[in-house]
Amino acid sequence: MEIQDSSLFSFININKDGKEEKKTDGQEFIKIYEKNPLFEHLILHIKSYLNQNTGSSKEKEKVEFLSDFLKQNKFDNKILKRIIYCGIPNQIPCLRAMIWKSLVGYLPVNDLSQWKKITCNHFQKYRELQKEFKEFPDNITDEEDDKIIVQINKDLHRTRGDLEFFKNNSKMNKKETNYDVLRRILYLYSKKHPEVSYVQGMNEICAIIYYIYSLDESPYIKPFIESDTYYTFELLMDEVKCVFMMNNTTYSQLFISQQIKQVNDILKKVGPDLYEYFEKKNLKLDTFIMRWIIVLFAREFNLETSVCFWDRLFTQKNKMKFLSFISATILVINKEKLMKMEMEDIFFWAQEFGSVVNDANLDSIIIKAFKLKAKYNNKDFKKSSKFKFFNFIFNGK
Repeated sequence: MEIQDSSLFSFININKDGKEEKKTDGQEFIKIYEKNPLFEHLILHIKSYLNQNTGSSKEKEKVEFLSDFLKQNKFDNKILKRIIYCGIPNQIPCLRAMIWKSLVGYLPVNDLSQWKKITCNHFQKYRELQKEFKEFPDNITDEEDDKIIVQINKDLHRTRGDLEFFKNNSKMNKKETNYDVLRRILYLYSKKHPEVSYVQGMNEICAIIYYIYSLDESPYIKPFIESDTYYTFELLMDEVKCVFMMNNTTYSQLFISQQIKQVNDILKKVGPDLYEYFEKKNLKLDTFIMRWIIVLFAREFNLETSVCFWDRLFTQKNKMKFLSFISATILVINKEKLMKMEMEDIFFWAQEFGSVVNDANLDSIIIKAFKLKAKYNNKDFKKSSKFKFFNFIFNGK
């Protein structure tokens, strides 16, 4: 199915066999869409995966858990988190998108029957947002808007340049690239949220969401990739936007200072020798920690590892605090190496360490972060309820 223009106002209808039919307007398409299979295709993909002989028994087990709860028309958070921490199978590209939408609060975990209605409503809201700021991308006369577009364009050229995906035409409109879609989403966000506007780094976050959602090949999902990306991005930004609020630098700087203080406090307690070494060298963590935190490690890890990290991050109620523990854990793990380095070498290491992080040592980092958090909280880790939950998540026990 192909959307005929970038405003999302006209469509090609899809019949029950997935074939293109006559062109319809938006309202008629919504009615058709609500009657067609939408998220049901996720269950079909899961069943297809389970029937294949590929994949380990552990991978199939975690998908079977998800399949069981989908049949009940709801997610169970504990089982959902267990599947995430074990790793979401890449063979089911639509699965991660559905889970992310649930975890960030875009779709309710306890009632899948509402997903179609919510998706359609947000699609309509996104259309209204486009109408409200219809001057984009042409005929922008406002000086501030022009500055925003210039900055977005500058950053887009540096966004996942190693992936041909973003340079290719979008699935929704063959006349524009995926970079064009990202530009529109970021611009509309800046207009709707002038208290934040657009700040470098948002492009990295939005790009990963859009990429993951675009992996779903279902013809019933394609028209909604852009609006789903926008509202997922908006919800995620609600949790982390404090570090982006350049229009309120006092508030933003205060929040950033608190984040750095938290990492320092953790390090002082669980890695005192490294903390003292940094103090002796007069090394300020904010010179590189905020680079990690502000884009949720999206710049540090390759795309595949970033995605796996976000699977875990999205399960956390306090994402910024979780990022502080991850940052401190990375420093503690590399303590011996760092204490042999001079300041300039540490800065270089901080920019490059993520390139050697893969799924295996990412799991190790996260496990150690949970242990470090327990140690920081002065609790007997093995006797705590958190350990029992942690052990269940990682080991299924």
